[in-house]
Amino acid sequence: MTILFDWFETPGTNAEEKRTLHARPCFNGTSNTKTIAKRIQARSSLTAGDIIAVLSELNDVIGEELQNGRQVHINGLGYFAPTLGVEGEVTEDMKLQIRNRKVRFKSVSFRPDKELRASIGTPKLKQTRWEAHSQAHTPEEIEQLLSAFFAEHLFLTRRELQFLLNIKKSAACDLIKTLSEEGKLLNKGTHHQPAYVPAPGYFGKPSEG
Repeated sequence: MTILFDWFETPGTNAEEKRTLHARPCFNGTSNTKTIAKRIQARSSLTAGDIIAVLSELNDVIGEELQNGRQVHINGLGYFAPTLGVEGEVTEDMKLQIRNRKVRFKSVSFRPDKELRASIGTPKLKQTRWEAHSQAHTPEEIEQLLSAFFAEHLFLTRRELQFLLNIKKSAACDLIKTLSEEGKLLNKGTHHQPAYVPAPGYFGKPSEG
């Protein structure tokens, strides 16, 4: 039971300040629904098909509860809650009606129960030997990852792109600059706090007209 990690620069550090670092897991693959269902099947009298069906219904029911503005608590697992974002810039001098129209559903937050944390125990931690900071992606992979991201989020920040592609800050900045110059990303934030959206026809956004 080992979690691999590597060191990354903490965003927001000024050029004059000493760079600070933080540790981030380097995931060893992904366990999908089929894998989880088979593992549960081995521990119970349920079939993998039954488990997959229950998980599918659970997804739908949780979605409906979140849609109705409720947080959802699954005993032993944790709390799910809707989170909100704001489209563009909002200032205090804006009329309340205008401010309210800028609020959008953003994503879902998760807070684990102590039982889930206890089930993880105290895993071994080990720095990875491979260079995670500059993981290479093909244009096709970037297209797929960004399309999936924008299917669930209104805006993309540099930091989110950095985490999404598992790349350095400089590489994320360069990619955003390239995609912006190619007309694929549009900045709907400010110069100091940019927030990018897909241009029509890119990353899952329909073409205009």
